[in-house]
Amino acid sequence: MKKIGISIDYSNICKDYNTAYLDRDNLDPATSKCMKQVLSWSKVFLSALLENLDSSIHNLSSSTLVKVEDVASKRFLFYSLEKEITLQSYVIQKEYIEYESLSAWESETNDSILVRNDEDGGCIYIYFNENSSVRQWIENKLEDFSLDEVPFQAK
Repeated sequence: MKKIGISIDYSNICKDYNTAYLDRDNLDPATSKCMKQVLSWSKVFLSALLENLDSSIHNLSSSTLVKVEDVASKRFLFYSLEKEITLQSYVIQKEYIEYESLSAWESETNDSILVRNDEDGGCIYIYFNENSSVRQWIENKLEDFSLDEVPFQAK
C-alpha cells in the first residue's frame, strides 16, 4: 500500500515568527517563545493522536516504548547550528512491530504511522497509508493549518 505524508510546518504554530531560524541553542526571547509554543503544541497533538488511535510510540527499530515528551523535544524538533540535527523516525502503532529500515516500514500494509523530523528543523512529517482514516483525523484536527502532502521517501 502506498505511503503518503503530511508536513506540519511550525509557522502554523508561531504565526508571528520566521520559523526558518529556529535553532535550539538560540537563547533569543522570541526564538525561545516560539520553540516553547511548538514543544507544547507537539505534546498536545501527539498525545491526542495516540489516544485517538489507542496506540503507543516506539523508535523505528526498538521495542522500547517512547514517551511523548521524547518526541516533543528540542533535540528531535529543532536544528542546532552547533550540533546539527539527527534525523529520527518514530512509529505509532497498536502492537509493536520491529522495522529494520524505513523501506521495511514502507512495505508494511498495517495502519502504523511514522513521525519524522525535518533536516532543517522547520516542520515534522506524519506518514501513513494513502487511504488511512488518520489523514482525515489530522486534517480535521488541524483545519486552521496549511498542510502540505509529501511523498514518502525511505532515505
